[in-house]
Amino acid sequence: MEKQKYWILVGTRPEVIKQIPLYFELVRQQGPENVALIGTGQHRELLDQALAHFNVKLTLNLNIMQANQTLASSSAAVLEGMGALFQKNKPEWIIVQGDTTSAAMAAWAAFQAGVKVAHNEAGLRSYNLQHPFSEEANRRLISVVADLHFAPTERAKKALIKEGVDARKIYITGNTGIDALRWTLNQPRPDSVHSLLLDLKENGLKPVLLTAHRRENKESMDEWFQALTQFLGLNPGLALVYPIHPNHAAKPAADKYFTGARQVRIIPATSYGETCHLLSECEFVVTDSGGIQEEASTMGLPVVVCRKTTERMEAVDAGMARLAGTETQSVLAAMNWALQKGRPKKAGINYDIFGDGFAATKIAYRL
Repeated sequence: MEKQKYWILVGTRPEVIKQIPLYFELVRQQGPENVALIGTGQHRELLDQALAHFNVKLTLNLNIMQANQTLASSSAAVLEGMGALFQKNKPEWIIVQGDTTSAAMAAWAAFQAGVKVAHNEAGLRSYNLQHPFSEEANRRLISVVADLHFAPTERAKKALIKEGVDARKIYITGNTGIDALRWTLNQPRPDSVHSLLLDLKENGLKPVLLTAHRRENKESMDEWFQALTQFLGLNPGLALVYPIHPNHAAKPAADKYFTGARQVRIIPATSYGETCHLLSECEFVVTDSGGIQEEASTMGLPVVVCRKTTERMEAVDAGMARLAGTETQSVLAAMNWALQKGRPKKAGINYDIFGDGFAATKIAYRL
């Protein structure tokens, strides 16, 4: 591998989604010979799927994913693998994104090797190390060693300053996930989404998107899936569309409450493009995920967040999201709020809560 000035790191699907707009922009500004796209392979199949959506290929892939991997084993593999790469070829910068194991360990390896670290999506905080686990700890670790912090919002910048980060090293750029959303919504709608929406329409149903996968929610899935079932019983014109996450954390609750349900469509895990185009037709979203809070609220869709905390309070403050927890009655109340609030007449980037869709240009300008 030739020596490049910038390494952009990706290990999971969300990292690809939020790093590829920056990759495109740096290639445009600096030339392809100065930019490398480095994969860890933390989530191999989902990583490949997301790369295919943007029609890009990795410069190099560590391929760390193993059967029955743990946080400890994957952390060690990324740290060791990136450390070995830095010994062979040191870039000037590595850009990590968000709060994954890949991002945290790559940033730590870069710090040890004397490589400068830029943090895309810096400053998100829930202030609870267990929620989300282990992401909250990962992003705090990155903030300690990062040389530049690209904060998506003013709230994120304030969180970093409160922790002692030099304000001169922080830039508010918006979130590159909105760049990816803008690009994706301009692509043709996938046939799979068209078929699903047609099926629902023929059955007189309007879609509500459900995503559920958080480790810390595994024990409480039963409660909020019970709320989902009660809500559907009260609203016969709605249908839950539930793409099963590969970690199957919610599968027992889904099997218990959704088997044979007329108003539920359980489908395989959707690609990023399918998710965005499906999202654009939904009434609202029920989720314990992270990035989808940004995408849905940006499009003007109400978001029911089934978590105890969220690092994306901007959507709550803007009146686009409710932090519902996971108890049956609170989730049910939040879903009733979302239904009453309703979706916008036109899908698209309707709100500048997490950025205007041009964050990558602002980040590249500062590197």
